[in-house]
Amino acid sequence: METRDSILELRKSLSLSQDEFAEKLLITRQAVSRWENGETIPNTDTLKLIAETFNVSVDYLLGHPAGQCQSCGMVLIKDSDKGTESDGRKSEEYCAFCYQQGRFVQDFTIEELIEYNLQDLDNWNRENGLQLTEQEARTELLKFLPTLKRWRKKETSKN
Repeated sequence: METRDSILELRKSLSLSQDEFAEKLLITRQAVSRWENGETIPNTDTLKLIAETFNVSVDYLLGHPAGQCQSCGMVLIKDSDKGTESDGRKSEEYCAFCYQQGRFVQDFTIEELIEYNLQDLDNWNRENGLQLTEQEARTELLKFLPTLKRWRKKETSKN
């Protein structure tokens, strides 16, 4: 991913217009437009300001892919999305909803996690412009979740 794509993705994930995004950074909307069109890229100081203002890493802004929670699959765009290790460092593998202080918050089975996620299916469908049925979502989660580290480990330890 390129810097322009990262900035556009960040702005849209925050549901901000270019004007609103620019206002928070005390810059012009035209600057945001030029970044998103790939005409220019923010200078180092501006990248640091964007990262600090919106709680994302400069690496993310430079186009390095966002991580993904290895328990539930949530995309880890912001540092606040990340869980914490036992020493207080941000986890690079797990989200704040799943993992705090080096431990999983809920001792879900994979089936319980699926049912928990299905509770929010209507909102998820609306946000993503989809119309998955509960059974379709359950089937997709049953395929996807076992590919994540938390669940691969459990499957491996059972054998």
